[in-house]
Amino acid sequence: MFRKLVSNLSFSPALIAEVSFYAKRLRKEELTRRLTVVFVILALVIQSLAIFSPPESANASSEQDLIRGGVLDVNDLLARYDNNNNDIRDIYATLGITRDEIAALEPTDIPASDDLYLMSRYGQFSTEQGEVSLPYKRSAGGSGIRYISPLSLSTSNTLSSFEGWVGQSSQLGWFAIIRSSAAVATKQLPQSVTPGAAQQNVVKKTISAINSTQGSVDASSAAAKPYDKISITLSAQNTTSVDKKVDFSIKLSDAFEYATLIDGGGGTFDTQTKTLSWPPATLSKDQTQTRTFVMQLLSQVPATATGTGNPGSYDCRIAASYGSGVTIPIDCPAVKVIESTTGLLPRIGIAANVTFSLILLATVLFFYARTRQMKKEIRLIRHNLNTGII
Repeated sequence: MFRKLVSNLSFSPALIAEVSFYAKRLRKEELTRRLTVVFVILALVIQSLAIFSPPESANASSEQDLIRGGVLDVNDLLARYDNNNNDIRDIYATLGITRDEIAALEPTDIPASDDLYLMSRYGQFSTEQGEVSLPYKRSAGGSGIRYISPLSLSTSNTLSSFEGWVGQSSQLGWFAIIRSSAAVATKQLPQSVTPGAAQQNVVKKTISAINSTQGSVDASSAAAKPYDKISITLSAQNTTSVDKKVDFSIKLSDAFEYATLIDGGGGTFDTQTKTLSWPPATLSKDQTQTRTFVMQLLSQVPATATGTGNPGSYDCRIAASYGSGVTIPIDCPAVKVIESTTGLLPRIGIAANVTFSLILLATVLFFYARTRQMKKEIRLIRHNLNTGII
């Protein structure tokens, strides 16, 4: 349009009215471009703060972390390894991971795939579900225990990968260290642990949950709401012909994120391990015993973000295990739906963010400069026309 007006102006001076109209439009366009540049610069300043000084997650640490809150980098991990913070050197040594293998770690995003095993401080699941214990000797004396479970048991739909490092161990093979927890992820169970004895044809353990507030419906089929009371029953049946001693205990660390224990059913609750337990019972042939306790949801469902190191933390569900497992969905706030959607988006590194920002800024500045140039050219053309040069 600009070129057409200028090329025909000498043949039709009446087009000067169109030129004037075009000049007014350019002035308005220049204002729009200037505001665009200002807002883009402000947006890039805010984005740069998020890139170079990212906010810390409100749920960046968990009681399940091997090192509470994780580590900053490999050097930080090595320093904690040398100081044996939280028995980290003893644990890694039991797994067969050496200091040199830690120093050779490479940073990467670790896919939260179903074929991985993840270590935690306290057990969350049952032996029947594939969770195994890792006993280790402490340098300070005594012994400790950590747990390894299939990642598929705790991964929520809001997590696609972990930030961390991967390496190769001569004893363990492929392994990864999760930055946010210092936990070890493996593709196979370490040689130092053995799966628990199979419970089939011995003692059949099951767990069930009823939402008594919503009309005694199966709690796994209806989303629990604030103040709902959930009745959970542990059942053990001796399927053999001889007497069997059975332990009744359940880990409730996941449940306490959304609920409180209002009736322990005669059991004893360990506040440190978040475990509710009863005295062992001896079952005769075909005998079945049950233990029941009641939990009540909080008055307001937390909108806390899913844990960065513990993917089962604040994932809008309560998971409990006793032989089998039960999952109780929670009616979470709408903001958690946004989190679950954004959590599946691919991660973009600093380089990609900076490149995109520079391209966006260059594009906006180009259009602003082009508008100013055309406005100046129009002013010169009108001046030359009025003085008779054109």
